[in-house]
This record gives sequence, structure tokens and C-alpha cells, in this order.
Amino acid sequence: MDGMTTDGSYGRALIQVALELPLGVDPVFDRYRAAAAIDHGDWDTLRQCIANNPIAPAELLGVRDVLLAPLDQVDLPPELATSQFAMYLGPYEYQLSQMGRHSRRWAHAMLSYQSTELIWSRHDIPAGRHFRFRRLQDAIYLGFAEIQAGRLQTVMAQALEGRHLGDEQEPLRLCAPDMEELAAWAMGDERAPTLRLLSNLAQPSGLSPLGAWQLLIFLMPLIAVTPGDSLARSARLAERIAARLGSPRAQLLGQSWRVTSEVLEGDLERHRELPGLRTQGDRAGEGLRVLPLLLSAVATQRPDDFDLVETCARRVGNVWAQVSALAWIAALNPNPRAARWLAMLLEATGWRRLVLVPPEVAADAALGLASLGLRGQAIVELASTAGRPNVLLDVSMRHIDDTAAPLASRLAAVEALGTLGTTRAADVLARLGRRNDELGRRARIVSDRKRRTGLTEREIEVLQLARVGGTNREIAEQLSLSQHTIARHLANARAKLGAANRTEAAMKLDELEV
Repeated sequence: MDGMTTDGSYGRALIQVALELPLGVDPVFDRYRAAAAIDHGDWDTLRQCIANNPIAPAELLGVRDVLLAPLDQVDLPPELATSQFAMYLGPYEYQLSQMGRHSRRWAHAMLSYQSTELIWSRHDIPAGRHFRFRRLQDAIYLGFAEIQAGRLQTVMAQALEGRHLGDEQEPLRLCAPDMEELAAWAMGDERAPTLRLLSNLAQPSGLSPLGAWQLLIFLMPLIAVTPGDSLARSARLAERIAARLGSPRAQLLGQSWRVTSEVLEGDLERHRELPGLRTQGDRAGEGLRVLPLLLSAVATQRPDDFDLVETCARRVGNVWAQVSALAWIAALNPNPRAARWLAMLLEATGWRRLVLVPPEVAADAALGLASLGLRGQAIVELASTAGRPNVLLDVSMRHIDDTAAPLASRLAAVEALGTLGTTRAADVLARLGRRNDELGRRARIVSDRKRRTGLTEREIEVLQLARVGGTNREIAEQLSLSQHTIARHLANARAKLGAANRTEAAMKLDELEV
């Protein structure tokens, strides 16, 4: 048992034992029971524990104050911000207030923060486990912060690192594969992620209620772009936990994501909770206001409403919402300023599947960017991920015909043509293939590959790396993909080439001189 980080390898099974520890016998027992009471929102038991003077009572009361703070709180109160527990309380506050920029700043600060003497002096914290856990926590929490306010490429990197840190059954380590696959999907990967989190939570070794709520909310923007009912199940669970905790900010977050799931499943205009949700958002801090504003803007589909979302999201550092709002603006009423912002953020953050942005809107956004003269590989990839062949063809042709466009974007456009099965795309590839420049060479490769192998560019890239001895893990890290995706690409390539294994597939690829 760890009195500071209660969720560990034994999960709720151990925490529920802590809830039965006798009070007033030992300050360590009192601390364990108090921490477990907070995890379950059992505030009456916490009061009893505090009365027995457990270890570090001010720390426990600080967590209580953050969890039960009003909707409009956006930072730690001065008395907590200047206390020795400020770094410990930071992630609770910044998640509940949805202040993405603060959360990211805290996660980076933690990389150089170490409280060795404090941990060494605490009898309620097993030092060995804690120091192993810290490296895992630093990696995964930086990934969480980047989901909200940064780059999905960094999320992937932190998830890959987290898979090998901490004890084997640590919840954050078990979460790493989900975070890796979710990030890959949001970046446009073709393989839908397998969300293990919900089944893991149901196990006796699963997270405490508070720990489960935190993990779900951290991952919710990624879960929101996945197919199936994962968002609905996750949001309903988060809302129920928030109600049990009695936390106003947690309840607003849970309700907002639950409404989001219902909006994505049905008719937005008939959703009766939107006015009330917007009213609560107006009384909340700016970070908590973003999602209700985005939902309202999707309902009205007025560019001015999306301008308001974008401004609010930018002020608090909520990048995923900012990208979504800009995509709607580019689709509905493209203007140079919003288009430049969107193109820059797509390139920097890696988002290709966007929260509350249907595929047809994403396709229109990509076309809007291209029609304004903006060029970039990210724009082609956005159009490709949207899955609208006519739009992808149009966007690709604008890139190919623009000699001033970056070469990487023009080559990406040629590759995109190779994914289309239309006669016009084949004719364009044939015309390009007669050129003697880099575009011509790439067009011939794409055409020849389609004719002889049916391999995609990514499958060829993975095979080439495997040919020089790269393991699935090494290839995944190099390409910022999940190991599951790499395995699938290799399996597809073997099937298309009629090879028994990866070595034979690589040899056949050499023979074809792709």
C-alpha cells in the first residue's frame, strides 16, 4: 500500500482492505484509510481519519479541497499553490479545471522534480515501489498532457516508453498500449484500436473509482474519435463516478462527455440537455467551458460560434478542441487566418481524426485549405483519412499541380492517388509516370506496386525496415505507430506477396525492385 499513490498492482482489492483498517491504532493505518476514503468519495470516513491525525493530514485535505472546489476554480488556491504539496496536487487541479497549458507545464516540470527526502521520511510510502513508479508516472502523465495540449507524436513516444517502466501490473503501464493505439488511430492509422481499459477496470485489481475517472478523462479526446460504443461506455462510467465523488467539476466533465457520445450517436438538434450544459459551462472556469461551447457550436453550425470555441480553447491550451473548431470553420466559411492556423496545427499536432468533426466536414475542411492555396502533407492526410474519394482526388491534384508546394506534400498526394481505385486517378498516375522528375519516379513506383503487389506505401516501408533487421518494436518507434499496426502491415504484406515469413516477403520485395 502506498499512502500517496494508492492505485497499484493490487488495485481495488488492496484499497478495500485499507478501508477496513482500524482507526486510532497507527498513523500509517489512518493515512491508508484516509487515502482510500478519498478514492471512493467517502468524505465521512475521511473526517474520522483526520480526527486521528494521520500522516500528512494537510496533503489529504488539499486533495479534498481540489476535488470539491466550485465550477469556476481554475488554479490551486494560494495556500495550496505555495505549500510543499503543490506538485502533488497539480494534476488533480489541472485535470478538473481542464487547463491544458497548465497541465502540460506541470508534466514537464515533473521531469526535473524529485522529492527523495520527503519520500524517504514517509513510513506510509514504500520507497522502492514509489521510485520505480515515478519514471512510469512521468512518461504517462506527459503523454496525458500532450493529448490535451500538445502533439500526438509525443503521446506515442511516451506510451511506447511507458510499456517498459514501473512494475509489471501497474495500472499506468497497462494503460500504455491503449494510449499508443488510440493515438495512432487519431493520427490516421488504419487499424481501429482495441480498448482494454474498460475490461481492466472491472477486474478486482482495477483502479479505484477516482483513479478510473482520472484515466478515462485523460483519454477521452482519443476515445471520442474511435468507432463503436467505447465513448458512450467510458463517459457513462465517468459520470457515475463523478456523482459518487460529489465533485462539481468532475460531474460537469462527465456529463459533457456523455452528451458528446449521445450527440455522435443521434440527432444533435433534439438533445435536450445542451441548453442546461451550456448554462453550467457559462458559470464554470474557461477550461471546463470549451466542450459545452463546442457542442453548442456543432448544434448551430454557425462560424461565429466556432470562432468563440477556438478563442476559448486557445486561451486555455486545449489543442484538440482548437483543431476541431478550426476544421469546422474551414469547412463552413474558410478564411485565410483560420486556414493558416488549422494547417499549422495539423502539421504540428498530428491530429487527423478530429473530435466532433464528421468525415464529410473533415473532407470539406481539407478542400477549403487547398482552395485557399495552402499546401502540406497534413492537408493531404486529412483528406485521405476523411475517406471521401472525390475530395481526396481534388486535394491531391491541387498539390501535384502546384510547383511551389513542398515536395513532401506533392509526393504524399501521388501516394494518395494510389489509394483511389478510380479511372481518373489511374490516368493521372500514368501521365505523371512519363515525367523524369521525383514525382514521375514516385508515380511509376505507385502504379507498378498496385499492378504487381497491391502493397501500400506503408507496407513497403515496414518491409524495408524489417529487411535490415528491425524488430516490430523498433519499427513502431521509428514510424510512431503501434506494434500491433506494424504486425498487421507485415501480415498484409506477406499475404499479398505469398510469403511464408517476413524474410521471404523482404526477398520478394527486392526481386520486384519496388
